[in-house]
Amino acid sequence: MLQDWYYDLSAGLLWTSLEPGNEGAPIPDGALINGLNQRDCSKILDRMCDNSTTIQPIFDFAPNANHRIRFINVGALAWFQVSVDQHDFALTEVDGTDIIPAYEANLKIGPAQRYSVVINTNETLIDSFWLRARMIAHCWGEPDKPGAGADEVRAVVRYLSGSTKSLKSIQPTSRESNTDYAIQCKDMNTTGYVPVLHEPAPSIADHSYYLRSNIEIGDWRLERGFFNTSTFRSNLQKPTLHRTIEGFKTGNETFTSTKSSDGVNSVAYDLKNDFLIQHAGVKVVDLIIQNFDEGNHPMHLHGHKFWVLGQGHGYFPGYKSLGMKAQGQGLLDGHQGVLDNLMRRDVATLEGFGWLALRFIADNPGVWAFHCHMAWHSESGLVMQFLDRVDVVVNWDIPEANGRLCEAGLEELEKGSMPKDSIWFGAGIGR
Repeated sequence: MLQDWYYDLSAGLLWTSLEPGNEGAPIPDGALINGLNQRDCSKILDRMCDNSTTIQPIFDFAPNANHRIRFINVGALAWFQVSVDQHDFALTEVDGTDIIPAYEANLKIGPAQRYSVVINTNETLIDSFWLRARMIAHCWGEPDKPGAGADEVRAVVRYLSGSTKSLKSIQPTSRESNTDYAIQCKDMNTTGYVPVLHEPAPSIADHSYYLRSNIEIGDWRLERGFFNTSTFRSNLQKPTLHRTIEGFKTGNETFTSTKSSDGVNSVAYDLKNDFLIQHAGVKVVDLIIQNFDEGNHPMHLHGHKFWVLGQGHGYFPGYKSLGMKAQGQGLLDGHQGVLDNLMRRDVATLEGFGWLALRFIADNPGVWAFHCHMAWHSESGLVMQFLDRVDVVVNWDIPEANGRLCEAGLEELEKGSMPKDSIWFGAGIGR
């Protein structure tokens, strides 16, 4: 597990990051591998620091064997570039999709992404190596980089045979083989990766939606995340699924009148803070997201995997550039294989001032979030929802135990939620 690490609690950092005049996300103070790291206290001058009981993570591998390592970025903001000294990676899995081994010198992994690599423990001169996970701090700007080398966290990879394993780390003397440091936070080039299972994307989309994504500053100097004109705010006492099922059960015309409709539902849901796209029946859906923000956004869709049709910098070049007809309806002549080996995953990155084109099958009944997986961005409102299979959901009941979870007083529920924007309105703050 790779993660960025903050000295201060997220609850306090969230309020600070969302208050008027603040731009950008909180910068991490360091990083962890499997919850561990060891820092030099002499370089941490403004905090109490005791490293006497800390250890670096250690991985013991049998020599002359192939070992699978599965990486997951569980952090709130940082991308990591990962390498093992004097070893190459054979990538074998991306977000749960097995691929024909693809050889890389290092790995770039964004928040919520998962990769499996296989390394061969066949080095003969030494038996201890550094696994290095470096946060790609260039994405935050040079002045915001963590100090004292805190942007890199290391683990020890040891060749160890027999049943005796030491708990103390011997500092490796391995040579750093990855010197091509990443300066951009964008997905690895997965276009050449070939899935093990042949699962081509549907050739025709039923619906195509264009979404504008941005982190922007509005009234009272509040910076918030937007899809089109919507910045998400959850209804704590009536979550979307509960509200939807209740609307159908009570015959609320706001819900019943749209139950057979596909597309943006602005009748039952408030577009300002509750942007929802719904589909009745199984539909093939395209999402074209255009980013008007200089930062990247690892976009995650709950409840589904999607095919990545394409991604890049600048404006979306159109379906024709992807080998498809307008609106994604079918393929251009001579492009029959264009959908055969597309990467299928559930987190794909929208590059700064770039675009991302996705296709998925809306067949999983329920309400599903689509959001940036940088936690500070999703908390700022860069979230929307999909309601799949309305024809099935209309017959659901909310279990009584689930309903009781929402009976707590609003004050109690708000303790774990983001602050309301209204607390800053008119509080002596210039617009």
